[in-house]
Parts: sequence; structure tokens; C-alpha cells
Amino acid sequence: MILNEKEQAMLDGKYGEVVAEALDYLVQFGEAFGAEKLVDISYCHYPAEMAIYDGNVEDAVKYSSRGGKVVVPTTCSTLCSDLEKPEITGIPVQLAHLQAEVETAHRNMGIIETYTCTPQFLGFIPPFGSYNALVESSAIIYYNSVLGARTNRGGLFTRFAAITGKTPLMGYLLDENRKGTHYFKVNISQQRMDSYDAYSSLGMHIGAIVGSEVPVIDGIKPAKQEYLLALGAALATSGSVTLFHIPGVTPEARTVEEAFQGSQPKQSYELTESDLDAVYAKQTNIPVGTTIDFVTLGCPHYNLEQIRWVANKLEGRKIAEGVRFWVCTNRMTRRQAEYSGYVATIEEAGAKVIADTCPVESHMRISTCREFGLKIPNVEAMVCESGKMIRYVGDLIGCKTGLRNKEQCIEIAISGRFE
Repeated sequence: MILNEKEQAMLDGKYGEVVAEALDYLVQFGEAFGAEKLVDISYCHYPAEMAIYDGNVEDAVKYSSRGGKVVVPTTCSTLCSDLEKPEITGIPVQLAHLQAEVETAHRNMGIIETYTCTPQFLGFIPPFGSYNALVESSAIIYYNSVLGARTNRGGLFTRFAAITGKTPLMGYLLDENRKGTHYFKVNISQQRMDSYDAYSSLGMHIGAIVGSEVPVIDGIKPAKQEYLLALGAALATSGSVTLFHIPGVTPEARTVEEAFQGSQPKQSYELTESDLDAVYAKQTNIPVGTTIDFVTLGCPHYNLEQIRWVANKLEGRKIAEGVRFWVCTNRMTRRQAEYSGYVATIEEAGAKVIADTCPVESHMRISTCREFGLKIPNVEAMVCESGKMIRYVGDLIGCKTGLRNKEQCIEIAISGRFE
């Protein structure tokens, strides 16, 4: 790999041991994938380091004690605990205390304590075409596809990218790897597609087909930002999609031809309502009439408008006894929702607004419940509007699942029965 003068100085230790070590890891990583050089990054979304993983928090604390500092704006992904209000999720006290230790470590490194899967909702919008280093699959695909800010799936190497401000020039940072590979023509009515769960289902269907390649999705015009978020999160869940194009919507695909960079698709598909119906059927294994004990909205994390909508729908109503209802968001949005009175309205109904975490990242995982002597499965039957959430909680929490739209989720939470 060719290094410039500053990069060589970093590698030689002139910027300190932590920087030299970080750059060495990035060089090895890049060389393993044939990268010819490093590039400067504009922004980093950092792995949260969660207490549900043995040694994860301890490693973060130890690393921060070595004096490393991030050199680009760096936000942080979700935790297993709501750090401000750990008691509202029922997390074991010991686990909550351990998770809290990571906040000081991150602050010492200069990492912004966002603890969210949707940093774009907080104003972290790097320039179009810029190079970045991100974790969290739903954020990665959104930044690549909707913003045109280039990133690979960073994993642990985002730590080293944040410390050095560098990343190898490879993968989705390169023009040739950003062209479409598969063409999907969506022949579904706009009315059917005007919901979060519909876009989530569409993403689950397409992701399972393309795996890690780049779908070009024609025939849809998402009316809301969260629809694009739902689509990307699902694509990255059922497959490992890192980039998608919607002609006339996403910035690198003004036309179908531009999305494919002049090439022909490997395969073409036509999608109909029956394809969405199949996803709902696959992700729903709760018999009608079954008692529900968990409803969740906010995967990925809800924005302020979505929380306002929930508050309006719950005003003057009550969640059924025995139902836990979480609305998940980031801590900054919850503060504004508190100021606006939305949190109070939601809490009066018996639901909770959760920050920093979500069910799939929480103590409710089977492995963590086993470690702390909690009920397994911690949840019997969960309903939500997110294909991503359903895919993971079914495996990690072990509960039955039901995919429904947000209006249905509200009504199920109030009745306590699956419809």
C-alpha cells in the first residue's frame, strides 16, 4: 500500500502509539483486500460496545485509557441499556452499571454519546461522495444509498478509522462497486406502499434475493424519509445489502441507466402484492386471538414526528394489562419529545419511550436471560411494524412474532390480543 508522508509518520509512531497501532491495522486490512491507498474520512459512526457481550465494555474502557482521541466527528451506536432510565426496561442492575461505564470511555475519546442506529436524524450528514466509516447495517445502507456518502461495513475497524481519520480505498468507496446488479420493477399500488411496514416487507423480499449485491428498485416513490429507512434496514437484514438505488429518488440513480452505469442487470424481477403478502405470512407466527405481551415501534429508532403520531394515537387511551409497549428512539429526540409533552402522553397510556437501546440489543436475549436467571423467553409474543426487528427477535429472544402496520400495533397493544 502506498502511504503519503503524514500516513507514514503516523505509522512510524510520530503521532503516538495508539495512532500507529490503528494505522497499522488499517494498512493490513486494506492490503488484504487489495486497496492501493488510504483516504481521509469525513465522519464515523462507532460501535457501541455492549455489556451483553463478555469483555466488550472492559475493552472499550481499557482502550480509552491509552489516550486515543477521535479526529473526525464520531457518533455511537446502540447499547443494551437506557443509560438515563435503565429501570424502565427491566435490565438487571449489575448489567446496567457495567454498560454505563462505556459512556465515560467514549467521552474521553471524543465520541459523541448518541447511542442510536439513526445518527442521520440528529444532523450527521456528511457531504455527497465523501468517504466515511460506519457500523450498524441500517445506517450504513442509508448513508450509502439515500445520502450518497460512501462507506463500507466498518466493524471493529471503525475504531481505527476514527482514531486516524483514514480508511482503505476499497469496496463501496469505489465507483465500479456502486453500480446496480439486479433490477426490480415494483408493480404495487401507491396506496399499498404508503406505509412503513410495506417498505420493510419489500426490503425483506428483495434482500433475500440479492444477498450482498446492489438492487435497483424501480416503480416506487417513497413519500417519507422513514420509508427509505425501513427499506434499507430490511434489505440489510434479509440479505447483506450495503447499497440500493431507486431511479429518480436516490442521488446516484437519476435514471435506470445511470444506476447500472451503462451495464445490464444480472437478473430482472417483477414484484407484486403477493410478494409482500408472503413476507407478512413468513414473519407472522402468532395465531389470531393470541394474548400479546410485547409491542414495539422504533426499529430503526423513531424520529420526533413518529413519536408525536404515537402520542396522538394513545392520548386518553390505555395499554392492556400485561403488555409491554416500547417506543424506541435516541436520547436527543426523547428530550425534545419530553419538552413537547409527547412522552408524558405516551406514559399516561402505559407505554414507554426508550432511548439508547431496543429489544433486540437488550438484556432480553436468550443468552443474557440465561446468565442472569431471567425468564426464557423473556417475551412470549411480540408485534411490530419492522421486518428487521422481527427477524432478529425471533432468533435472539425466541418469541413468536407478528408483522403489522403501526395503527394495528397500537390497537393490539390496547386490546392485548393479536388481530
